[in-house]
Amino acid sequence: MGKSQESNTITYQEILAVKAPLRELKSWHEALHFMRYFLDGKKTRTSGEMQACAEMFEVVYQNLGALLSETEGYLSKLVQSK
Repeated sequence: MGKSQESNTITYQEILAVKAPLRELKSWHEALHFMRYFLDGKKTRTSGEMQACAEMFEVVYQNLGALLSETEGYLSKLVQSK
């Protein structure tokens, strides 16, 4: 394999490094799907249910932001090294 081909090779570890946050993003996507039940405007909610929804949204929002940043970092590192 020539030098130019080697520099464009992505290692299995690099693929796994990006795949892990994507799995987490998928699990948070499933949590967001469940939140549609709570956000249905046709149903009345107790204050406890609204509080639970707000807390779940905050956790999902923070984790999605962190995972997106982490994944962007991995991808930037891959692009710069290749």
